[in-house]
Amino acid sequence: MNFQNMEYFLAVAKEGNITRAAQKLRISQQALSNTISRMEAELKCQLFDRKQGLTLTYAGRRYRDAVQKMLDLNRQTETMLADISGNIRGELHIGISYTRGQAILPRILPAFQEKYPLIDLSVIEESTRVLEQRLENGDIDVMIGFAPFMTEHAESVELMRDRLYLVLPKVLLAKYFGDSADETLSEFKKTHDIGLFREFPYVMLEEGDRIRTIMDHVFSSADIMPDIRFETRNTQTAVALAAEGVGATVCPELYLRSNYIASGEPDSYIRRRVTICPLFADDVYDSIAIGYNRDRYLTQAASDFIKMSLSAMKEANDGSRHSES
Repeated sequence: MNFQNMEYFLAVAKEGNITRAAQKLRISQQALSNTISRMEAELKCQLFDRKQGLTLTYAGRRYRDAVQKMLDLNRQTETMLADISGNIRGELHIGISYTRGQAILPRILPAFQEKYPLIDLSVIEESTRVLEQRLENGDIDVMIGFAPFMTEHAESVELMRDRLYLVLPKVLLAKYFGDSADETLSEFKKTHDIGLFREFPYVMLEEGDRIRTIMDHVFSSADIMPDIRFETRNTQTAVALAAEGVGATVCPELYLRSNYIASGEPDSYIRRRVTICPLFADDVYDSIAIGYNRDRYLTQAASDFIKMSLSAMKEANDGSRHSES
């Protein structure tokens, strides 16, 4: 069983072109073409239809699926044996929701890299739903995202709890409410009625983001058709635009407590230009979890990353509570 030939086959299948695949593999076009021909002769079937470009035959599609599984199992086996032998080289692919990485990873990665300097780290920032699929497929080893993970084979534990806050530009509060702004804010803090700000423009995260989905439901329940002036994938961008009066937005509590983010500094330019109120009552929060695919081999490095993450975030949460008391 030649795993290198399998990798070559997958490259051709992905590119649909021998020349491009050979360039990416850094081998000659003739050598790659000969390898594919030998594989077809050994397997006694045609893997590619060469009449119209280079497309997989039915046998080729079935072989591709089998090869992907074999290569994945081989990689897991090699990783397991490296762990057993004490070889701390390797890779760790971390998936994290793109509204959380900036605030969470700086608390975790430095200590992890100190312990595992030879581990190559890869961070993938995506929506929780996309990360769940990548965890299921084995594209990432560890995932940090909104709980519960909606995938069959995920094993997870709560990393932290995070509330949502409404970020209101002071310039808009003055424009829409004038001298009654404080009274309106006081009423919102009691009732959490988003309808009080139905006339405000908004800066929102893009559709598909967990926070955007929550806000779409909030607006719909209040019979509000929000005036969305700007959409972004970046929470910090949304908060910065709110500070300049472009529109109100919603921000996770984590972004209001992190030392690594401008909005986390109480005396920052951004914070001086906005008023921040809890969006929901005290008992309404999001759960952020860390997890892995229990049907795949979990490396020692990945296991330690999870433990170190839990420890780091517990310390951060305890520190926040201590500073408030």
